[in-house]
Amino acid sequence: LVADRISLDGDRVLIAEGSVEVLYEDAKLTASRITYDREAETLAIEGPILLSENGGESIVLANAAELDATLERGILRSARVVIDRQLQIAAAEIARVSGRYSRLSRVAASSCEVCEGGPPLWEIRAREVLRDETERQLYFTGAQFRVMDVPIAYFPRLRLPDPTLDRATGVLVPGFRTRTQLGTGIRVPYFIRMGDHADLTFTPYVSGRTTTLEARYRQTLRGGALLFEGAVSRDDIVPDDTRAYLFAEGRFDLPRDFELTFDLELLTDRSYLFDYGYSDKDRLDSGIYINRTRDDQLFFAGITSFRTLRASEVPTAREIPNELLTFDIR
Repeated sequence: LVADRISLDGDRVLIAEGSVEVLYEDAKLTASRITYDREAETLAIEGPILLSENGGESIVLANAAELDATLERGILRSARVVIDRQLQIAAAEIARVSGRYSRLSRVAASSCEVCEGGPPLWEIRAREVLRDETERQLYFTGAQFRVMDVPIAYFPRLRLPDPTLDRATGVLVPGFRTRTQLGTGIRVPYFIRMGDHADLTFTPYVSGRTTTLEARYRQTLRGGALLFEGAVSRDDIVPDDTRAYLFAEGRFDLPRDFELTFDLELLTDRSYLFDYGYSDKDRLDSGIYINRTRDDQLFFAGITSFRTLRASEVPTAREIPNELLTFDIR
């Protein structure tokens, strides 16, 4: 504890005033006045209070607090939490338990900049929020989603990942898409974390003229990586037919510095990618390749299969070579 002035009241109470700083492990607290009771091991703190943890990853501001000497248990009043400089949570009171949980009462949360002249673009107001700092999750109770201070939706229970968590299973931010042939629709991605090295994302896309399911699978391997992307649709553009595409690519390390790569591009009809805006490619190319690059040597071998999507080339596609074999060594 560091302060401009420190005094003792008897043999058990220490009073620090003026530019007070309390340091404990990776936590730092600043305040205007702190009273420390040695027997009870408690801090009575007067604000303005700033509590920074994990190198500034989490910042708590409050008007007053009562905490233990480890800064892990206690009550903060009229507080605001800033997580990873992205999400702000204002609460009437924050109760800290064992350094892992924080229970926030009468909450307003938003990632938008809060201006004094008006409400944020969006916010979530809730009766209570439980923050699990170990699992990095936020659990809302009685949550109300607002846009420009207008209630839009109510959720009795709502879970959101802490902004410091890179990957977590759950619904991603929905989005709207407008296409001339499909009209205006909504996409709601759902992300599934499959361990530390793989994930799967399903995205239903619905408009007045289509029902589509998009998907993406990613995986990193000990010596390589895989990526699959695709979609399946039923729409009014090609009635009574199922339309789909699949793109895949991969890379694998082989012995003696060789590398194997492949890409696969499949499509049910040549206008599907353009109709949905998935790609502007006018030719598909699938292939498998082996290469090795050294300081004094280059080796490359592969075979590529082409398929044209150009309307002008479709009638003469049989006259155009579809497979290309490449071999190069230097």
